[in-house]
Amino acid sequence: MSDNIEKQPVHLVLLHSNDIHGDFSGQSKDGVFTGGLSLLSGVLRKIRQQEANVIYAVAGDMFMGSIIDQEYKGLSTIRMTNALEPDAFCLGNHEVDYGLMHLLFLEKCADFPVVCANIYIRELNRRVFLPCVDLVRQGVKVRIIGLLTDSIGEKLLQEEQVDSSVSIRNPMKEIVQLLQKEQREPADLTVLLTHLGIEEDRKLAEMSAPEWGVDLIIGGHSHTFMESPELVNGIPIAQAGFGSGQLGRFDLCVDPEKKELVDWKWQLLKIDENTGEPDPLIDFYMDRFRAEVDRKYERTLVTFPCEYTHPWFHRETQLLDLFADLYQRTFETDVSLLASNVIRAKKLGPVLTYKEFIIGFPYENAVYQLRVTGRRLEQIIRHTLRKDAWEGTSIYILFSENMRVEITREDKIVQKIEIYDGDIEPDRIYKLGITEYSFKNPELFLGIEPGALGTEIEVKKVSDNDRVSFFEYLSLHSEFTLRNEGRLVLLD
Repeated sequence: MSDNIEKQPVHLVLLHSNDIHGDFSGQSKDGVFTGGLSLLSGVLRKIRQQEANVIYAVAGDMFMGSIIDQEYKGLSTIRMTNALEPDAFCLGNHEVDYGLMHLLFLEKCADFPVVCANIYIRELNRRVFLPCVDLVRQGVKVRIIGLLTDSIGEKLLQEEQVDSSVSIRNPMKEIVQLLQKEQREPADLTVLLTHLGIEEDRKLAEMSAPEWGVDLIIGGHSHTFMESPELVNGIPIAQAGFGSGQLGRFDLCVDPEKKELVDWKWQLLKIDENTGEPDPLIDFYMDRFRAEVDRKYERTLVTFPCEYTHPWFHRETQLLDLFADLYQRTFETDVSLLASNVIRAKKLGPVLTYKEFIIGFPYENAVYQLRVTGRRLEQIIRHTLRKDAWEGTSIYILFSENMRVEITREDKIVQKIEIYDGDIEPDRIYKLGITEYSFKNPELFLGIEPGALGTEIEVKKVSDNDRVSFFEYLSLHSEFTLRNEGRLVLLD
């Protein structure tokens, strides 16, 4: 008789974070302490006590952005993430910043499942990580599938041990393979946990066929704050911005008989001292890690004559000028190019410690020297200053102190380029310094056609790690001054 009783819909709470990027400590905002993993853990604990069926998912990029994460190469992050007890963790692009081999070690330290469907061992046609995880809550099977942006292929190419052995498959094609071709027991609720960015999530929703059964897309990578999820092809898409100051919450009503999502609502929860209690375990970890980092890095590295600022990404700034000059002087080039997004501090100085330097300049790069003709150098400069580089649609790149450029304010048309206070000599050979990011993407960032580097253009690798080289240079130059500020002149 009981077999004929219709099962009631089940209420599930699906919590999600993305792109925390080492935002472990939190900060005071308008007199209220906000964010940090300790308070985030407290909010998670409170919701788990209040609700019967809770799932917590992370859509990538817990790593990078913190000196603690860098000092321990992610191991500190894994330990604190274990305390958050996620039910699924999708890889983000910054999870591979310490190398895939190291990531595989960190995965073994994780007490949670790491999911990523589109990284393969090439020859074996075998996935490196679990493609998905099935979770059961009150008889409802929830399948969470991980997808990572295929742009990390550039990062893996730098690892000699894995570059020819591992392939990053297109996430759009992979989801077709996973949901259409692979034979799996059906789930009651299917969630795509992605680190692709909001634009790719929209495409993913648009292409999803009804028979695939995709119910939700929870994303990351584009740091998108939302007032409510976007509904594309009937599929809700949500992100929770970035950092640890907020938490996405879906309240889901699932019909286990029909195996479908019948109702949902979403909200973005604040994480602050009013919404959660601190987690003593995470506080213990933070105190321990912070003490070690402070002991090691609270030493003066260099002194500036004043404080230098970096208030925006798509304009010339004092810090962008300063770091471009640091590349030029350290690696003895005629001119160096630097992408503005490598600087993650709004201001630095006048007294700069090792710790502040690493926080403000968190990414380590190899550095290359190109020997280019003046004709080629001018083409590169014009390409880096093209109009869309000023509009936030591309990486904004600036040059070091030996160069001066005049460009129209409205149309962004280059009118004049000078180097060493004179015209560029077309046939002269100049030494141009670039970082690994530009070296790996020469067509996009430099306007250099594929295959020209190393053939038409002589290339020399001058450093495996720019930060180490900077420390060595600055140890011999304890005072460092910005020269030629305003090297990019906007004409009305």
